[in-house]
Amino acid sequence: MSTFGAKIRCLRENLELSQQEVSNHIGCSSKVLSNYELDKREPDFETLIKLCDFFNVTADFLLNRTNNPRYFKELALNSQLESLLYYFDRLPEQYKNDVIRYAKLNLLDFKNKDKKT
Repeated sequence: MSTFGAKIRCLRENLELSQQEVSNHIGCSSKVLSNYELDKREPDFETLIKLCDFFNVTADFLLNRTNNPRYFKELALNSQLESLLYYFDRLPEQYKNDVIRYAKLNLLDFKNKDKKT
């Protein structure tokens, strides 16, 4: 699994930016950014947010909680969807597959009823 520093370095290099360019945008010195990339230092919350915003990734991605850099970042979740995701995430895999099948069948049924009216 990639470290926090390796992810920051990879994101920066993929954008072909220098440490100085990134550090200017997030408001720290290039030495501080270098220490982040070398895993010698960790950012405070404010800087973590700036890094996430700059690279357009989630904190979960940078902190190795997910491998998807934009996991739910682009979604505006309403309370029903948040609740559904909360409970779905805690189900065993077999039950997750059952829930997905059930949702698909209900959607097909809904579409068929809609066509008839």
